[in-house]
Amino acid sequence: MPTRQPKDFVFAFWLDPAERARAFFHATIARLAREFDAARFEPHVTLGLLDMSVRLPPLVAAGPIRLRPVGIFASATFTKTLFVRFARTSALEHLRQSLGLYDRQYDPHLSLLYRTLPMEHKRRLAESISLPFSTVTFDKISIVRCTNPTRTRADVEAWEYLRSNKLQRGAIEKRSSRRGK
Repeated sequence: MPTRQPKDFVFAFWLDPAERARAFFHATIARLAREFDAARFEPHVTLGLLDMSVRLPPLVAAGPIRLRPVGIFASATFTKTLFVRFARTSALEHLRQSLGLYDRQYDPHLSLLYRTLPMEHKRRLAESISLPFSTVTFDKISIVRCTNPTRTRADVEAWEYLRSNKLQRGAIEKRSSRRGK
């Protein structure tokens, strides 16, 4: 009988949407989770992953980040079952680099559903959802312990929130002005 391989865990850095968008995404995720008997999760854009053996960088002082949704898409990847893709921005890239995250293949997205479904069904779902805003403000970074890779509902439900940091306008200026005194 084959032995079961232990799961690897990583630190995931999440960018969390501000209240207006958060409420919309939270409701959409909850509705889809009920409809498809899938895991519920907090709305987020994953900034990147760090190995658990790496010392965590301090959460940065940065202002809120605005991202423009490009559209709603589906894929064969479990963690991108149904998702909102966002355009990359220099502020987003700067934030990722300040956390030590340098993946050139980075695809900023906010998942709406984690579930194995036929591709045609996922495409119809993507076409049925419309976003009520042209930009989304993200005002918090969270660090979450999660399995890597995440492939099942149980993996999603095992995510553990470790800490978060509110992104506030002027946080960098306030911090540097204290140093000068």
